[in-house]
Amino acid sequence: MAKSSVRSHFSKKEAISNGFELAKKNLFFYVVLFFIIILVTAVMTSLRVVTAHVLFSALLVSIIQVAVNLVVGMGLIHIALKFIDNKKPKYKDLFYYQPIVSYFLTALLTGLIVLGGLLLLIIPGIFFGIRLKYATYLVIDKNLGPLEAIKGSWKITRGNVWNLFFLSILLGLINLLGLLCLVIGLFITVPLSMLATAFVYRKLLSTSK
Repeated sequence: MAKSSVRSHFSKKEAISNGFELAKKNLFFYVVLFFIIILVTAVMTSLRVVTAHVLFSALLVSIIQVAVNLVVGMGLIHIALKFIDNKKPKYKDLFYYQPIVSYFLTALLTGLIVLGGLLLLIIPGIFFGIRLKYATYLVIDKNLGPLEAIKGSWKITRGNVWNLFFLSILLGLINLLGLLCLVIGLFITVPLSMLATAFVYRKLLSTSK
């Protein structure tokens, strides 16, 4: 990953601190949110087991499960952005589905680009993963199409590759610590990571204009 002459536009310490404070303040909300996700996952898993012997039903349930996973992924980003914007999200925001087609296509395209990079001696894949990290955020936040979102993520992450890379390492270590704390720690470290990531997105978006 080559260094850029553009200075970094966010502080890792500020992002993690902000994420921690918001996660701590809204701990109950996230605990309930995660239990909802666990419940939905359990229901979908049960349906897959029940319909496993019927090909059409199993295929239908699999498609539904993929759609549910996409919606939950969008919902978590939508909620994190609301917290960063000092808005109060609701539990129903978890099921945010409006840009599902654009979100799916963006996630698919970025995934293929990153995979292609990983096949080229790994390092290009890491670089692409960092540069395209916020493509899905732009779909949800700005309602952009896949190509516009990818271009937008490439733009706002310019000059911040190393900063974003080390932030990812720090958040990974924080979540590892949460896992080691009898797993319960993940109830604070996972929201912290999502909120810190959304905080950085807002920072990069504002400084790239």
